[in-house]
Amino acid sequence: MKIYIAPMAGITDYSFRKILEKFNPDFLFTEMVNARLLFERDKTTETELLKCDSIQNTGTQVFGSDEKEIIYSFQKLEKMGFKKINLNMGCPQPKIIKNGAGSALLPNTEFVDRILHKLKEILADNTEISIKIRVGYKNFSDPELYLNLANKYNIDFICVHGRTQEQIYGGTANWDIVRHLSLLPRNIEFIGNGDLFEPYDIVQKIDNSNLDGIMLARGVIGNPWLITQVRELIEYKKILTVPDFFEIKSTLLEHLELLSENKGTVTASMEINKFIKPYFKPFYKEELYEKLNRIIIEKNLKYKVDLISSL
Repeated sequence: MKIYIAPMAGITDYSFRKILEKFNPDFLFTEMVNARLLFERDKTTETELLKCDSIQNTGTQVFGSDEKEIIYSFQKLEKMGFKKINLNMGCPQPKIIKNGAGSALLPNTEFVDRILHKLKEILADNTEISIKIRVGYKNFSDPELYLNLANKYNIDFICVHGRTQEQIYGGTANWDIVRHLSLLPRNIEFIGNGDLFEPYDIVQKIDNSNLDGIMLARGVIGNPWLITQVRELIEYKKILTVPDFFEIKSTLLEHLELLSENKGTVTASMEINKFIKPYFKPFYKEELYEKLNRIIIEKNLKYKVDLISSL
């Protein structure tokens, strides 16, 4: 069972991927890449969002709605050395949807068919393209169509998130649909996604399915140990790795140091805030909650590090 790390805007940057690499996922994706910004040769996109040490273990995902921009982006990423490139048809965020990208591509089946056809023609044979979808958007509710399309072009994999776009991240992901699709005839790999937060629940979700892998997303925010725990549960039927408070604190400090080295002290002090409470979720008590709030509002990086170290 392969374990992929999903592309998450503002989350899977270079610094967090360096943390995640220590837990040996099968593959990681950078943050989502805007096809238009790549087309316009945006330097921040090229140098920050796509920064990585290992092209072999890192892929990227493109979102967009313009055919020329999407095609160019895949070609550009291929020239940069990326060998796994994914087309996003799953992002549910309104700011993406309003531009016709993400899940809004789902009803536009002829457009996607044309894109995949052109990409298979122009990209090298060893450049693997894939798609990530949701199970529905407005009147579109036929994810099987995209499984067939993926089979038609013999792409690398299809990743299915068991929510509709309208659900955003609310409600629950429909793993009955994911399981049903995974059992249909296919000649490509099938990756499941959605509500993968807790190891025992994950193993239950993938039971009786025909998945080649899972794609972890929000579940690894502040909890990279989830990767190890899922593997242990699948292989040994029990969890052997449970981080203690000291290990979590050390990992957070390492994460903050990486952010500081790569983005500067001011940006690091702000961007680490979204990870602080998730890291300490297993030890959440009122006293700790108050201390974490003080850490979050502290802007000075040195003082922030001191407060974390004193926990």
